[in-house]
Amino acid sequence: MLMKSQKGFSLIEVIASIVLISIILLSFAQLFISTNKTAAINTEKLVTVNLADAVLAKLKSEPHHKIATNDLNDYFKDLLEMDLNGKTYSITYTPSQHNNKYANSNFTEKELNLIKVVVTVTSPNGKTKGSSEGYVSIE
Repeated sequence: MLMKSQKGFSLIEVIASIVLISIILLSFAQLFISTNKTAAINTEKLVTVNLADAVLAKLKSEPHHKIATNDLNDYFKDLLEMDLNGKTYSITYTPSQHNNKYANSNFTEKELNLIKVVVTVTSPNGKTKGSSEGYVSIE
């Protein structure tokens, strides 16, 4: 025996509540998917930049002797790919050496036996790149 004073939710109210909650949760799911993709891209960018820094540090630590050719690319032939975490990253070098004297210096890069090198690391997908720039000395 039901009394008129008893109140509860009808089936229509329960279904409407479930539909509204589902819509809200689906909109948050899209946000989480987008955030996850952005985090993966940023992680890959960070890996490429750190690899470029590491390769440049390795170049700076190794002795480079003067060579007969004037082609600066001959200094940087040894490391063109690197395997890390099951992925192969490609490495390119852009060396340059200017004969200009800078504002606060009486010497040129050539006179100081310095080569300016830009190391660029490209991720396996080919879209993400990171680079590092510095000077390598020639003994």
